[in-house]
Amino acid sequence: MQPMGSRKHKRNFRKYKWRTISQPTSVSGIFRLQSSRRAGLTLGGQYEIIGLLDRGGSSEVYLAKDVYTKITVIVKMLTTEAASDPQQCERFIVGARSTMTIDHRAICRVYSVDIPLNGPPYLIMEALQGESLADYLERERTMSQSMTVALACEAASGLVAAHSAGIIHRDIKPGNLYLMGPQGAPTGIKIIDFGLSKDLRNIGSGPSSINLVLGTAQYMAPEQVLADPIDARTDIYAFGVVLFGMLTGVLPFDVNLGPDLFCHQLFSPAPPPSWLLEELDPRLEQLILRCLRKRPENRYASMQALLDDLTEIKSNPMPAVSEICVPTMRCQPDIYMPQCLEGRGVAEHLAQYFGAEVMPPSASRPRAEPEDTQDDAEFESLSVRPRTKISRR
Repeated sequence: MQPMGSRKHKRNFRKYKWRTISQPTSVSGIFRLQSSRRAGLTLGGQYEIIGLLDRGGSSEVYLAKDVYTKITVIVKMLTTEAASDPQQCERFIVGARSTMTIDHRAICRVYSVDIPLNGPPYLIMEALQGESLADYLERERTMSQSMTVALACEAASGLVAAHSAGIIHRDIKPGNLYLMGPQGAPTGIKIIDFGLSKDLRNIGSGPSSINLVLGTAQYMAPEQVLADPIDARTDIYAFGVVLFGMLTGVLPFDVNLGPDLFCHQLFSPAPPPSWLLEELDPRLEQLILRCLRKRPENRYASMQALLDDLTEIKSNPMPAVSEICVPTMRCQPDIYMPQCLEGRGVAEHLAQYFGAEVMPPSASRPRAEPEDTQDDAEFESLSVRPRTKISRR
């Protein structure tokens, strides 16, 4: 078995695989459009749809024009099927209204949200010119350290504003980070799609307040995997996964979607990105690893604290040896402890699955402490021996 830092292991990391968009049938300025039966339709007597830009699982995105101001805008509309689901419909509306309360240059502006009597809800937002970070990484695979740090500072400042407003994005990923400017040479970044966001100011009302497993699996923090309560540190975890991918071109855990991925997210320490990028600034590596810690208490306490460290790295790209340190952990071991009974059951099931896969048949499996135990040993006993390799190949 090869050690995790070997060359063979490095080749075993799979590249990102992004969803491709169907070929456009026409071009309007820099926007590549597809034909749509909604073209020419005017929404709310103000926004005339020009064509379809993209279609996802629950929504469609259109290019439109304000018939009064002639300004180009984007219309994001729920599909008919998604609009028939009360929870999806409310999350869409709540997410749009939450975004409207945040005024920051790194967050895409949402102008309005409408709920027609005879149609699916839609929102109107600014028309961004550029490409998503997902599209950039699909083409370029990686991004330079200097560009990564500069764009990360902007995105982090946007999340600071969102968190200050009580909004947790809950779905930070390359597809929801939009690079502004020419293709391949971004000049800025904006956070988009607050459709899965959670408003901590309105806890206790509506589907958005229910602890559901929401998000994108590869970027989920342990508390998201187990549907435990979330806070700003949940976005910090996802932010760390994004930074890892921007610099290395791969995800921290090289496994397919399913139990294996969730087991690694709960039990396996994140691999150091320097295994894949030898010239990585050690301060940036420690920053990423701190974001990816299992227990929220061991991550950055706030996005502002993370932004402060990013800003220091940006302003001082050549650190002295004395500036490189490994941040201490508040809670050891760094093993996530479920906050609810349901999460405990899922964690136990995944621990048994993971342990059976990686431990020899003759090895005895650790037993859980009684449920009334309240200290770290309660969940530490569920932990299993992590794999010495992430890849099965």
